[in-house]
Amino acid sequence: MENEMQQTGNKVTLDRIKAEYHGNDVCMGELLAALPADGLSIEEAFELAVAARKWADGDRFYRSINDGEPEEL
Repeated sequence: MENEMQQTGNKVTLDRIKAEYHGNDVCMGELLAALPADGLSIEEAFELAVAARKWADGDRFYRSINDGEPEEL
């Protein structure tokens, strides 16, 4: 995998993750682990990782606030 991941400013985008994913023979988890999160807040990095895994693997993510009903992200 190239270290030259295309970025907008210092932030990695979902479209660029998709392009990198198609250009490499690695699973999405490995790709996300190898990418720098420079310029992303923790929330932005989390949302980007969720979106990438939903797109690549069909994963589904849920959250439950104060023991409430699970809500799909």
